[in-house]
Amino acid sequence: MSENVMLTSATGSRFGWPKPARLAEFQQLRKAEKLPTTRVVFQGRSQDIPIIRVPIELPKYRLSNGRTVSLQVEHLAKNPQLRRDLFTGDAELWDAQETQHKLLLQLGRQSDLSQYFESTANTQVLPLLLDENGFVVNGNRRLSTWRQLLADNSEKYGHFRHIDVAVLPHCTEREIERLEATLQVERDIRADYNWDALANMLDAKIREGMSVQELAELYGMKRAEIQELLDARDYAVDYLLSRGKKDLWSEVSGNEHAFRRIVQNRSKVTGLAKQEVFKEAAFALIDDPSSVGRLYEAIPALAAHIEQVSRALAHEFPLENPPLADDLEELFGGGLNEPGLGFEGGLVAVLQQPERMVRAREVIANVLEAQRQLKKDTKAAGYLLDTCAKANGLLAAAVKDGLRPETKRAGVELQLKEIESHVVKIKAFLAEHA
Repeated sequence: MSENVMLTSATGSRFGWPKPARLAEFQQLRKAEKLPTTRVVFQGRSQDIPIIRVPIELPKYRLSNGRTVSLQVEHLAKNPQLRRDLFTGDAELWDAQETQHKLLLQLGRQSDLSQYFESTANTQVLPLLLDENGFVVNGNRRLSTWRQLLADNSEKYGHFRHIDVAVLPHCTEREIERLEATLQVERDIRADYNWDALANMLDAKIREGMSVQELAELYGMKRAEIQELLDARDYAVDYLLSRGKKDLWSEVSGNEHAFRRIVQNRSKVTGLAKQEVFKEAAFALIDDPSSVGRLYEAIPALAAHIEQVSRALAHEFPLENPPLADDLEELFGGGLNEPGLGFEGGLVAVLQQPERMVRAREVIANVLEAQRQLKKDTKAAGYLLDTCAKANGLLAAAVKDGLRPETKRAGVELQLKEIESHVVKIKAFLAEHA
């Protein structure tokens, strides 16, 4: 049967029955006696929610799903012909449900959920949690996986034609959010979400009026951790905009540590203008980290040596009368002609020019490598003094605490002779290089 025909049937499509049909089915099934239950901590207390068995086509996906928020934004960015309220408008509409199904399948593949249920030995164990209207509160990814397996091979996966669900009592959106948070904290929300999905979900809740403190309490996270994640998201937004990739979150899904490092190290760079140079230089490294190796090491080094990097860039790209974009003027408060700001403003302009990006990245990489080698050489140069100081400290401790009647003396004389031999060699070296 075609999807268009199914849409006009009494039970709707495979992406959810019409609301009246869902509610009627719930009412009828819950009349049965001695229904099994599942215990859920909800609305401030433990509740035993009856489990009922429904056709897999009945539930609808919950569109305000934290895991899919980045995917939803990116899907709209890649498909500008779609209505802008696809995921924020009427959740009953079939096009929204179908699209959400595809996004959830994508998450299911990433987490190996699809592969797990491809084995017929693995069937449903825990019921899906639905709200009173039949939208899935917990289990969206599982539902999409089962539906797709059934659609692809109805004979092999016929055991998914009916599924167990538990319908929550009447509740508010905030109570559902608290339940989701409880379930997610138990699994460790940070491991269960892509970093950008978690950051975008938290940002959405901030825009809805929640405070960082409320989010910390809701998700069992520290305020500082949430703030760092939100700040890292802001840098990711800037990065995508600057690269002409607005809302394409998959482009930065693997760069969590890079953006976090920018947040963690920006305070080491003094002044707004220098921080902008640091940011743009870090973005250049994110474009192609192969020149510097590990970004989580390179970005702190960049912050520590931003002065040397700035001088090297200025030498490579002379900054007399540098062309400055209007947004740079706005960024620095129209003060680019003030002492110290025009220089950094010019560097920012250079780092924002695609034709200069490759060479700028090479310059940055060369400076960081030179500073790393200098640090290594400095450490090597002080090795003799550091080692002698440690040895002296240990011998001083031996004199202070080891000269006791009960101390074992066997072998001590031999150790002292070897120490004296080493001291003679060191003194000879010092005399030779005096």
